[in-house]
Amino acid sequence: MKLISPLLITGMHRSGTTLLVKILEKNGIFFGAYQDHNQESIFFQRLNRWLVSFNNSYWDNPKSFDTLDNKNLDFLISKCNKSIQNKILILYYFGFKNIFLNNSFSSYDLPWGWKDPLNTFTLDIWSKIFPSISVINIVRNPIDVSCSLINRQSKMKSHDLKNLKKYFNSLIPILSINKGAVFRSFEINTIDDCLILYKKYQDKIKLNNLKNIKQINIKYEDLVNNTEDELIKIYSFCGIDNFNLKQDSKLIDKNIVNKYNNLDISFDSKLLDLISYDK
Repeated sequence: MKLISPLLITGMHRSGTTLLVKILEKNGIFFGAYQDHNQESIFFQRLNRWLVSFNNSYWDNPKSFDTLDNKNLDFLISKCNKSIQNKILILYYFGFKNIFLNNSFSSYDLPWGWKDPLNTFTLDIWSKIFPSISVINIVRNPIDVSCSLINRQSKMKSHDLKNLKKYFNSLIPILSINKGAVFRSFEINTIDDCLILYKKYQDKIKLNNLKNIKQINIKYEDLVNNTEDELIKIYSFCGIDNFNLKQDSKLIDKNIVNKYNNLDISFDSKLLDLISYDK
């Protein structure tokens, strides 16, 4: 069965992946009818979480699928193929109106894709299911990413503590839900933790760049500082011809790139030295 090839957004958390989705959705690329607050397709997000559970990893401790032998890898690919061909399950991507439209990943003729930082690692599998896949990798200054991630962690911790009072959340631990009702990561507590995680994503993106896949690398700082040039580069890659640069540029906050410049941040400089990143 022929599958129409998707566009995947990859990159470390807090690197600008959500911003890319906002820009591309505005220009006609479909990223799923049902998305979480980070604009990740619920359908593919769940599939990605299921996939990484087989190499004992998660977004905050990701691992490559290199350790799986070919038989196990082929098995996971077969299971994913079954899921994306299931007419009931794909309603979570195309929406319940699809009961009448009858779209599928083999017949959908509009640009589509999904965003999930875990795509960085599950690309090994998705590129076999969709051989003509396209990928946009976005990267951002590691200190900015780390500060933003710690800030989000603090908010999620408060959210988790409030959830303790809710009755339904007391039932979650006995259900088959991976880390259900706990929003924060137990792995990410310091800037150093974030830098270690950043290096894992950076190393995998470098390996992905060696694949025979149509892909482009975008720097978040370039997108902010040279907005129109970078947008044109992205639109050319995606085959977007009809766009409004002035309107699209308004989606980008020019101040956020310097948000953490004046903070007194403590971290292990040796960890930062391991990361090659030029602003």
